[in-house]
Amino acid sequence: MMMIDIKSQPHLSTEEWQAVTVALRDAERLTCAAPRNAREGRLARLFRLLTGIEKPTPLADERLDTIRRFVCASRRNVQRAREIGAELIAHGYSNAQIEALRLVAA
Repeated sequence: MMMIDIKSQPHLSTEEWQAVTVALRDAERLTCAAPRNAREGRLARLFRLLTGIEKPTPLADERLDTIRRFVCASRRNVQRAREIGAELIAHGYSNAQIEALRLVAA
């Protein structure tokens, strides 16, 4: 039987895992990985008006919202996920943590 060293595994807090859960729900909706300051076009606004689908609300904590956007982008837009991955590194996340988030999103 192979033993796994728990301490060497990437760790995320409960709040961070909750952000992942929100992201996975948002991934089922449209445009959840849009850039933070992106303006929504007329067609997107019309689509939302006609369908009643709400635009995802950013999380209050910027670090948690970056996780949410990364997980969502990992499911829909790999290039955008790479850009957000750089933000995660700036927030102090390790490459192992980012890879774990990417695997969860897959």
